[in-house]
Amino acid sequence: MGNTLVIARKEFADLLSNRWVLIAIIALLIYVSSWAYDFYNVLNGALPGAQLMFQDNLGIAAINYVFFALCWFGSILGIVIGCSTISSERIGSALNTLTVKPVYRDTIINGKLLGSLMFITSVIVLFIAIYTAELFSLCGGSIAPFLSDYFSRLPFVFLFVMVFILVFFALSLLISLLVKDQSFAMILSTLTVYVSMKFATVVSANLKNLFPDNKLIDLVSSFSPYTLMWDGGLQYRFMDTKIGAWDAFTVVLPDFVRLLLLIVAVLFLSYTVFVRSDLS
Repeated sequence: MGNTLVIARKEFADLLSNRWVLIAIIALLIYVSSWAYDFYNVLNGALPGAQLMFQDNLGIAAINYVFFALCWFGSILGIVIGCSTISSERIGSALNTLTVKPVYRDTIINGKLLGSLMFITSVIVLFIAIYTAELFSLCGGSIAPFLSDYFSRLPFVFLFVMVFILVFFALSLLISLLVKDQSFAMILSTLTVYVSMKFATVVSANLKNLFPDNKLIDLVSSFSPYTLMWDGGLQYRFMDTKIGAWDAFTVVLPDFVRLLLLIVAVLFLSYTVFVRSDLS
């Protein structure tokens, strides 16, 4: 356990000093801040014709902004961190150095996964705090009557955002282990977002033309994060203003579990590749 924590701390520090990760974090900071200001503008009628989703409950409307913004841009952050976890070590030949030291390979991968998870958690908590502070600074008077709705949904939004981001982190980690050219691995990892976005409207539709009434296609679609978000109506079910925070989470719990199972399956493959493959 001691070696795992040492590697986890090193991974956290490496990600914090990685310029691509820092660029992604700065971009996410700007993006999240712009959404807080956008909420303020829409709320005050500065954008004619624009309306807030779930505007009958401003607490839920505000937390919906957090949910959508972090899922949308957070997937890119997950990809950057997943690729950086492997590429930074490969470029410096650190993986080969680690694997010849008296440290088991499973300890190395466990430490790297733990460090990455800690880093992603810290970043998401930071940005939720920044968004919340900006939002209440700009719109505190309007949102004050709905504070309980905002904060009661916040822990569940955090959990779902983490799982959403970790799907793309796990996929990019696996791709980086399988593809030695890390630039190409980053491109392939980014394409997973596009495929997830277009799965229901393009990929699934074309497959159904080839294989009508194939239930396997629907099953695969149910594991696609963006397909669940948009075509599966997850966002509307999760932000239903007619029910409480816990009831809303139980409604989307099957989707949450499916994404969690996908993460476990992909990380298991990454674990197997890391332990058994040549990492040079």
